[in-house]
Amino acid sequence: MSASQAAMMRDPTAALSLSERAEDLARRLIINERDEAMATAWWLQSEALTRMGRAEDAYPIALAAQSRLGETPAETKLLADIFTSLGRIEKVLGEHGDALENYQRAYEIYRDLGESRSESIALQSMASIYTDARQYERAVEYFQNALERYQDPSLDLAAHNNLANALTQLERYDEAALSFEQARTLANTMGSAILEARVLNNLSNMQLEQADYDGAEASIDAAFSLVEDNGTFEWVRFFWGVRAQIAFGRGDSRRAVRFLSVAFRDVDVETTSQNYTPLHGSAAEIYAAHGDWVSAYAHLQAFKRLTDERAAFASSANSALVGAQFDFAEQELEIQQLRTEGLEQALELARARQARNMMIALGLGAGCICIAGIVFARSRVARANARALSESLYTDASTGLPTHAAMLRDLAKVTAETGEAPVVISAQIKRSKHLSGALGYRVYSRFEQAVAARLAGGAYPVTVYRLLPGLFGLLQPSADTREANAVARGVAGLFENAVTVDDLSIDVGIVCGLARDSDPETAVRHAHLAIDQAHHLNVPHAEFDEALYGNPAANLSLMSEMMRATEKGEMSLYYQPKLKVRTGRFEAVEALSRWFHPERGFISPDQFIPQAEETGHIRPFTEWVIRQSIADQQRLLGEGKPISIAINISGALVGDADFARKARALIVGASGPITFEITETAVMTNPEKAIEHLNLWRESGARISIDDYGTGQSSLAYLQMIPSDELKLDRQFVSNLNANARGRMLIKSTIDLAHNLGLEVVAEGVETETDFAALKLLGSDWVQGFLLSKPLPIADLAGFLAAPEATIRKSRRV
Repeated sequence: MSASQAAMMRDPTAALSLSERAEDLARRLIINERDEAMATAWWLQSEALTRMGRAEDAYPIALAAQSRLGETPAETKLLADIFTSLGRIEKVLGEHGDALENYQRAYEIYRDLGESRSESIALQSMASIYTDARQYERAVEYFQNALERYQDPSLDLAAHNNLANALTQLERYDEAALSFEQARTLANTMGSAILEARVLNNLSNMQLEQADYDGAEASIDAAFSLVEDNGTFEWVRFFWGVRAQIAFGRGDSRRAVRFLSVAFRDVDVETTSQNYTPLHGSAAEIYAAHGDWVSAYAHLQAFKRLTDERAAFASSANSALVGAQFDFAEQELEIQQLRTEGLEQALELARARQARNMMIALGLGAGCICIAGIVFARSRVARANARALSESLYTDASTGLPTHAAMLRDLAKVTAETGEAPVVISAQIKRSKHLSGALGYRVYSRFEQAVAARLAGGAYPVTVYRLLPGLFGLLQPSADTREANAVARGVAGLFENAVTVDDLSIDVGIVCGLARDSDPETAVRHAHLAIDQAHHLNVPHAEFDEALYGNPAANLSLMSEMMRATEKGEMSLYYQPKLKVRTGRFEAVEALSRWFHPERGFISPDQFIPQAEETGHIRPFTEWVIRQSIADQQRLLGEGKPISIAINISGALVGDADFARKARALIVGASGPITFEITETAVMTNPEKAIEHLNLWRESGARISIDDYGTGQSSLAYLQMIPSDELKLDRQFVSNLNANARGRMLIKSTIDLAHNLGLEVVAEGVETETDFAALKLLGSDWVQGFLLSKPLPIADLAGFLAAPEATIRKSRRV
């Protein structure tokens, strides 16, 4: 038998052939020896078949091996090995409860026999069960116990690597890093460059979760240095995938796409394995940001296929492990779910297979027990798969609410029955990404359950669905948009009081989008887009506006042309002068982008800046603005006109570490003062990181201005926390200056507050002499607006700055 066991690891097919020969030899032995020999041969056959991916065929053979040892077999290593094989097969077939029971039986026998190596293997096998069920704390416990039982480089390497992956899922990153380092050391000691490279790949993925792009890059570079990318080591694909995610995280989507092309070269995305799941998710996000919607959609389909398979697998673990409570991992990519036709077909196919297999099983006679056993195993798996598929398709595992697929089904049903398309309401939790990161997955999952319960308990006739993490759907059975708007207002009222989770009181903001369409998918998509429109309009809910949505194809084309416009001179900077009230001189300007397209004419910043933010083009564009502003500042200084330049920084960039470093390097090279204008909301997503970057810029000589103060929900807490030098009153705030005494009092109190905090105040949107006089009286330090000057190209700005200040101040340039 030793030859068959040795061949098992090298070539399962050869091992199967040897074990079948061993079975023939066993039949020639005397009865007393024959049973154990036959059991051993069948056990080896089941092991070989399992390693060949034929677990369903292996199952009845392993059962036969167990039966061959008798009703009350002696507790031998062979019996424990058979239990281990049964556990491994049942795990593959999704029978996690039975698998765990057999692993435990094997462990107890190994322990009593003193087989510490096999004991360690059994503990790691049990840990894998809890990993499948997403009970990572239990998995960690078993992996640690396995490490204590037996010291063996190959076993310890697997245990440390798997332990580190489980710790990563628990966000215990420091402990995970230590385990990865131990695994790497063991691989190095064993002289296995391939294993060491794979450990480094896992480490880099953990560092990506922490947004530690420098660390991830160092780890994956080390992995590449250990193996040759000559096509013989398939795992190298995932190394390129890590590089793509690093490039994307740093805002370089073009480079990310280039790396993805290497990662997926000659790969059929329709048939990829579970190993590709996170890479498909990242690829979808990267291609979408790059504007390649065809590739993005293909990877979204693959991502959905694999996550559905994984959900079904975890679902069977959930129902099989007695008394266990599981959290199911969220899909990381916040995307709309795809068409569910494929899932519906898979569900029907699973049910058909189940019925067919049961018919076959019933039609077989008692004389075909072995074949019937195989069919029964397949039938049981088919039933489990059908149940899991049905549950994962229509019921959200985390909240128990119906899913996106269920909403599409119900929309189609209501439309068919009533002849009218009902109103769809999407309800999004504000700052859901930030809350998820701050609370951690498990607490955030309970938080969403509490939000879902409150939505479902509202006094309105709607059905509540969970569409995506942080996004819920409400289906109103009628087509009355007035009723739907009333429901949207009611939703906001439900969250006037904080949601309590684990003694934490969490204030919840909800934004709703409404839409109607005869096509269910279009209705849901438009409702989701209406949420973005509500954000832009700064209102709590909005109906989908087709005109506001625009032409997506034209928008993508616009983004592809934007950066080329900076190179061809179609994009330029205009500068609006800012008057320092105390001196009566223009000592600063604000840089504003202007795009004059050769075919489309003037394109407003309000049109292309939001698109640039959504597609990731805002970073290279802002870097161009900074470089061009610094160059223009140098030109003015050479003409004897020193000036301070204010530059708007998108909220999407304030937390970007790579942009922060690049901006700092550019600031240091400036020939005069530079001010970065940011909004309060730019700090809210990740305050700690944002404040770190603002301090970095200030240390480099830049001034920080809080822009648009007086719009939205200006927060005194953020105003006090943000390291800043200047507060900029929004034009909407200034427009109320002379409306009534209340307006003047608000501006006066804001100016006094800013001065008490050591900030200067800039009032923008000044259009009348009355406004100017009032602001001067109220203590504003700076003013800008059309009363003083419209934005000017650099050539005109030089002449403007040379004109007498008295004339300039009185002029109206409109």
